[in-house]
Amino acid sequence: MKRFFAVTMAVLMTAALCGCGVVQNPPASTGGPAAGEANTAVTAASPDTTAEPAVPLEGAAVVLKMSHGDGDTSMLSNTWNCYARVFKQSLEVYSGGEVTLDVHPNDSLGGTTSCLEQCSQGSIDIALSAASGALAGWVPNVSLFDVPYLIEDIDACNIVCEGVVRQTVSEELQEAGNMRLLTLVQTAFRNLDTWNRAVRTVDDVKGMKFRVQEMPAHIAMAESWGTIPSSVAFTELYSAASTGVIDCYDQCNYGLFMNNLYENVKYITETQHAANICICVMNEQSWAKLTPQQQAAVERAADDARRATLGVVQANNFNYTNRLEAAGIEIIALSDEQRATFAGPAYKAGLAAIQDKVDPEFVTLFESEYQAALRALGRRE
Repeated sequence: MKRFFAVTMAVLMTAALCGCGVVQNPPASTGGPAAGEANTAVTAASPDTTAEPAVPLEGAAVVLKMSHGDGDTSMLSNTWNCYARVFKQSLEVYSGGEVTLDVHPNDSLGGTTSCLEQCSQGSIDIALSAASGALAGWVPNVSLFDVPYLIEDIDACNIVCEGVVRQTVSEELQEAGNMRLLTLVQTAFRNLDTWNRAVRTVDDVKGMKFRVQEMPAHIAMAESWGTIPSSVAFTELYSAASTGVIDCYDQCNYGLFMNNLYENVKYITETQHAANICICVMNEQSWAKLTPQQQAAVERAADDARRATLGVVQANNFNYTNRLEAAGIEIIALSDEQRATFAGPAYKAGLAAIQDKVDPEFVTLFESEYQAALRALGRRE
């Protein structure tokens, strides 16, 4: 009876919130952002706050352990919290209460690399990552997604990420990493963030110490711009920017509210040089233990979570811009000519950096699917 009541309530909550496009938990009774979280200006009365941890559904026969690196205080500001909670609630509904999630936020089980390794080994069932490049050790072909300016249309990219490209990557991951790909999604583009001087052309950034992700294509991009590539952990970015260890980094605009990074930034140059492609993976043995019906519930829940997360990010883009400008940050839009000074050298250098790692057939497949998606959207003839 308890399980039936819980599942029924989940169905009713989901139906009630479908009109908003986002599934939300009840408002918290106290508190604001947790220590170290972004200043999201969420109050106790806001429906955005999440009152309780996402505890497993009582009575469920299967409990899957999920990890992610985001906070769990907000459905709107904590992107992966949105993904995890929608996934959990949908999974409980679609499985009739048989399957639930035990969600571990805030990198409590380890950082991205560690959690993906644990997922491969089976000690974590499902792992989320904010960078598809983290899979390159198992599936070198995903390095293609790191090439700057390869992707310039987020809608077309997400059509590609739901088709044969995702299936191909998932099959390679199953064989090499003992995991399958549940979600492959682009949330945004990365821009150049600086604080010592404004950047409008590639000449303006030369000589800067540029923190980039440790990916060959991104390091090559930094070098092609005449900057000094620097390696700094995400958790140390605020300190590195404050103390002059680095002069700039790249982030999606919504990422600047993680760990209050926006407080150091004075200029955002809209280079839109890299697609931020995120992933959700599941251990292959954990998948195989499920019945076909439960597997279908997992896939449906992952799709709900993907769409909800995209909705949250896209709906917040306007709010993020307003908040960044209110914080005194200048957002620099580039003309086509200015953007070309960044794009030309970065694309060429990034592609050269991964050519010996990526199967040419995969490159052809991606380009074919991407162009087909653009045509389907009416953005190519």
